[in-house]
Amino acid sequence: MSPPIGRSRLPEWFKKTRKKRVDLARYLDVSKAYITLVCSNERELSVYNLRKTAIFFGCSMDDLVDWVDELQGPAESG
Repeated sequence: MSPPIGRSRLPEWFKKTRKKRVDLARYLDVSKAYITLVCSNERELSVYNLRKTAIFFGCSMDDLVDWVDELQGPAESG
């Protein structure tokens, strides 16, 4: 099992863009329930789906996650 990559910022992006979870789920070809799990930090997107999600929202992959450095802890939001 891989270490956690960080806290999902998807809920913020859904609010900011007014896009819907169901639309992202269709775009990624996953269930809406899976997107809900990602939003609640119970699951993580693959790198491929993280990249597609960045395209969906028109942002960078870095914008979608509060990255965790195992040695330093969570990154601070700027």
